[in-house]
Amino acid sequence: MTSVLDLSALTVDQQVDELKRQFLLLRGTDAVVRALVGELPVRQYISMIEQGYRVLLEQGEHGYCLVLCPDGSTPRTGLRGAHSLVSHRDGRVYCNTTSNRVAVIDGSTRRVIKHVPVGDDPSHLELSHDGARLYVANSGSNDVTIIDTTGDQEITTASTGKRPLLPCIAPDGKAVYLPSGPDRSVTVLGTDGEFRSEVAVGAAPHDIAVSPDSRWAYQPNSASHSVTVINGRDYSVVGEIKVGLGPGHIAFDPESRFAYIANTISDDVTVIETANHEAVATIPAGKGAHLPALCADGRYGYVANFASDDLTVWDCRDHRVVATIPVGVYPHFFALSPDGKWLVVSNTGESSVCLVDAHEHVTRSRLEVGGGPAHLTFSPDNECAFVGCERSDEVAVIDLRHQRVLDLIKAGDCVLE
Repeated sequence: MTSVLDLSALTVDQQVDELKRQFLLLRGTDAVVRALVGELPVRQYISMIEQGYRVLLEQGEHGYCLVLCPDGSTPRTGLRGAHSLVSHRDGRVYCNTTSNRVAVIDGSTRRVIKHVPVGDDPSHLELSHDGARLYVANSGSNDVTIIDTTGDQEITTASTGKRPLLPCIAPDGKAVYLPSGPDRSVTVLGTDGEFRSEVAVGAAPHDIAVSPDSRWAYQPNSASHSVTVINGRDYSVVGEIKVGLGPGHIAFDPESRFAYIANTISDDVTVIETANHEAVATIPAGKGAHLPALCADGRYGYVANFASDDLTVWDCRDHRVVATIPVGVYPHFFALSPDGKWLVVSNTGESSVCLVDAHEHVTRSRLEVGGGPAHLTFSPDNECAFVGCERSDEVAVIDLRHQRVLDLIKAGDCVLE
């Protein structure tokens, strides 16, 4: 059954709300909803697939259409359970959880040892490179909580732009970058929260990245289809690079020579040469190309494709695609294990994690975990992966050697699912 909705007269937010309502109403059926939305629906499309709704983008003679496919997959519902997590070198694991807190987990005993209060609606976490500071972006209170990891106590709370996104710490440890979508800006702070700069960037900035030599910060702007280039020494804007449609996340090669930007709407990856900040190649990817990553030696690159449920693999020597790896429903996040053996993939749409052989580019295991698996990290000994499960507010512990789930740790006081 296919139905047609004309949403072109509605605002962007109203269009998204109606599409979500239709998905939940028809979820698990064979229905298809074709929604006319008018101009290129950058915000609507990216918002929907970021939250795990099965949607495709088509262009017709009367404008753009979002095609909703309400299958049995499980979208993220906005609950702030365990989503983002990081691993300390001493074995502690930090993750955001309910009631505006960060859970501190002992990775060896797999028990929560403390909850640290933070700002409103904590979304993403990042550790300083020496492990001394934890940065928590609070999207509800428009600030970042800085925690001293020696005693897991708050040092300070520093103001940012509205709804700060993923904190990014420069490799030299001298600056922290936080993008703000509503403000079209990046706040730059010192390591203890001291204000350095507010940098104007393009429309709908997402996940900023800093080159390994700390020379450049590249800010993908999803709605202006560009990357803003920021000088890492004085935080001035030195240019803007046109890339594919809907750029969101970015990865640099180990030598800071190239940057790879995943373009969610044009389903490809733009390759930028940092010497002159020019796009030099385009790598085709799957539907909804979202998150890029490179292996430690820079030989291969990977991108997770939201809407086609797979990973695209390319050879960084000639930027040619060498493999496509089927995974689970809606691969929201993936990471390479520190020893280079595994690609661990979170499949948010089906509450599973895939273990992919990083050498053979073949999925070896598909493990059931808590609801809404998202970001992940690894134990210092490389034996385990920890996966934040947002909908059930749990952290899944995966034994990589034996390819099995060891535990599901309740991060908050109650299970949300």
